[in-house]
Amino acid sequence: MTETEQTAIDREAIAANEAFFNQETTRRYLEVSPHVKYPSLRQLYSRLVADVLAHARKYSEVPTVLDLGAGEGSATLPFLELGARVVAVDVSDSQLSELRRKCNSYKDRLQVRQADIRSALLTDEHYDVLVMSSCLHHIPDYLSVIQAGVNALSKNGQFFSFQDPIRYDTVGTLSRWLNKTMYFSWRIFQEDFFGGLSRRLRRARGIYLDDCPADNTEYHVVRNGVDQDKIVELLSSKGFECRVVRYFSTQGSVFQPLGSALGIQNTFAIIAKRRT
Repeated sequence: MTETEQTAIDREAIAANEAFFNQETTRRYLEVSPHVKYPSLRQLYSRLVADVLAHARKYSEVPTVLDLGAGEGSATLPFLELGARVVAVDVSDSQLSELRRKCNSYKDRLQVRQADIRSALLTDEHYDVLVMSSCLHHIPDYLSVIQAGVNALSKNGQFFSFQDPIRYDTVGTLSRWLNKTMYFSWRIFQEDFFGGLSRRLRRARGIYLDDCPADNTEYHVVRNGVDQDKIVELLSSKGFECRVVRYFSTQGSVFQPLGSALGIQNTFAIIAKRRT
């Protein structure tokens, strides 16, 4: 793929995300996003944030955080609560309005920027932490974004991602089958069931539509998930030690504790710290 073709795909994804995350979608996002909805996943995220900030405080009394694809603020708030300064970036005005409301108590340590991720990285600013929560699977070329993000980190900076789907073909057959069964069981009771089902079946055949907003906002469904191994390989080559945290995440409230109890792992987080 040429650079021009990749730029065109990036622009389509940015426009799709900006259009897709309107007020109604933002409201539903809070209802259907596992990492926002379930206490167990919120607690996992909070523990990882605490670990990241404890390391950052070895080098900075008040760590600076760049939250890319910050969305409605669920990923931003724990950093602010623990005393960090945060620059929150997203393309969606609706999402950022909710973020401002949610994080209003900490506005003295918060900057909000409505911009796409790549343009947000085209500055001379450097940060102690780069966080991308539930973000990488929305980006066509996430590896190049991570590489650009590394350049925006301070000397002892960290990369932290959360809530992305493990590359499908690295998940066991039984886990993949159970995961799909749980998803479709949940999807039956959602709006636009038949539309969602037809899109899922179409994508399973490798058919991707340029004019479908849902395809342009959820690139992992046509890309075999997000390649956690490639991310680790990239970060390792840049001098980072990577910790990959695998866990279970699904939309259906009934299935979340079941999948966790069965030890299914379909989602991952990465904490990458520079080697000392």
